[in-house]
Amino acid sequence: MAERTEERTRDADAQSGSDLGIDIGESESAQTDAAVGESVTDGSTVTDDSTKERGSYFSLRALLFAFGAVGGGMVLGGLIPLVPFTELLGVLLGGFVYGLLASERRYLEIGLAGGISGGATAVFSLLPQLAAGLNGTRLFAIAGGVGLVLALVGHYFGRDLRSGLTKDL
Repeated sequence: MAERTEERTRDADAQSGSDLGIDIGESESAQTDAAVGESVTDGSTVTDDSTKERGSYFSLRALLFAFGAVGGGMVLGGLIPLVPFTELLGVLLGGFVYGLLASERRYLEIGLAGGISGGATAVFSLLPQLAAGLNGTRLFAIAGGVGLVLALVGHYFGRDLRSGLTKDL
């Protein structure tokens, strides 16, 4: 049993490259220079601190993918006839799929995409009533809040399913 755990630990270290503190995407010569601490071809010295880059809190690329997932879910939800508010259930579905497929936690991006998409859909679907005197700001805030919560809940459950599927037994 201890041998099996030791093998998995060695395999994980070999795959991640974390024993040297280097990025996977670097070339072979840059990896050997970084491991020794020598200067690279451009004259700068590569250290462990400069090769490790922490993930940011916000990513524009992730936001665009989140809008795509939420928008796709809203389109699928809108295809259900005669049932009101199915677009908002599509926000939940989009957040779930995004959480299932994303490799990192992106609650900020999916929440922003769900809130803006939910609010904009409610306002645009009720444009004639807005012209008749309905308060559009309040409608956007309420639908945006509901969309935000549904997207976050969907993302949470998608991440939970992903971690359950990828965890070793």
